[in-house]
Amino acid sequence: MTLFNGRYSWDGTKKDKREPIAWFPGSYDLKIFSRGNDKRGIKHLKQYTCVYSKTGDGQSISENPEKFARQVCEDFSLDLEKVLWVEDLLCEKDRYVIVMFNRSRRLGDTILYTTSKRKPFDAEKRWIEEALTKLSLADS
Repeated sequence: MTLFNGRYSWDGTKKDKREPIAWFPGSYDLKIFSRGNDKRGIKHLKQYTCVYSKTGDGQSISENPEKFARQVCEDFSLDLEKVLWVEDLLCEKDRYVIVMFNRSRRLGDTILYTTSKRKPFDAEKRWIEEALTKLSLADS
C-alpha cells in the first residue's frame, strides 16, 4: 500500500519548534510504502519503506539524512526505527543504498542517532524493485 508518492520539499526556515531539514530550501522525490505482513502472516520489523531520491532542486540531505527522516516520520506518523530507509541514487550500478539509524544517546527527550549506509540485501532489493514497479504500473 502506498502512503505517499510525490515531491517532498522544505523552505529552509524554522517553523514553531521544528528546525528545518536544512537551512536552505530543497526537495526530494519520496515514496512511502507499507510493507504489510508476509504470506505466512508474519509482521516485518521494518513495517514501512521510504525510498527517496534527489531532484536536483536545492539542498542535498544525502550526507546527513536524520532531520529529513525525522520530519518525514512526524508528517506521516511513522516510527523512525520501523522504517526501511532507501536512498535511490538513480544510477545503473548499485542504485539503492540502505540508510540505517542507530541510537547513539539521549539528550533530554530527544534520541540522537548515528547514520550508516550499506548495500541492500538481495531480498530487500527485490522488495524495493517490486514495489516501485507496482507503483509505476498504477500511475500508468
